[in-house]
Amino acid sequence: MLPVLVMISSAPRSPEARRALHLARLLHAQGRPVNILLLQDAVLAAVGGDPTREPEDLGVLVSRAVPVYACTHDLTLRGFAPQDVLHGVEPADDHRIVDLMLAEGTHLLGCF
Repeated sequence: MLPVLVMISSAPRSPEARRALHLARLLHAQGRPVNILLLQDAVLAAVGGDPTREPEDLGVLVSRAVPVYACTHDLTLRGFAPQDVLHGVEPADDHRIVDLMLAEGTHLLGCF
């Protein structure tokens, strides 16, 4: 199956972000390879709080080995360093983001 890259730019508790994470969980449960890319305010989900509070939360996906990436530029703009992200979230610079988006066969979903 072809991989899906779910790009999320909305704040972590917004309806859009919750919908995107729910979609990622459903795709993963169906056996689809899923990657999640956090951009803009969505990077806040990668730096704090209880990551397992709700079923749609990022921590659940990370615990299921779904690759999650947080844009380093957006982290920096919000006062965080790449090392501040939760365990299992990979900081991604612009080059890595482009590689994720242009990976062969990847379907892009987002930005939510």
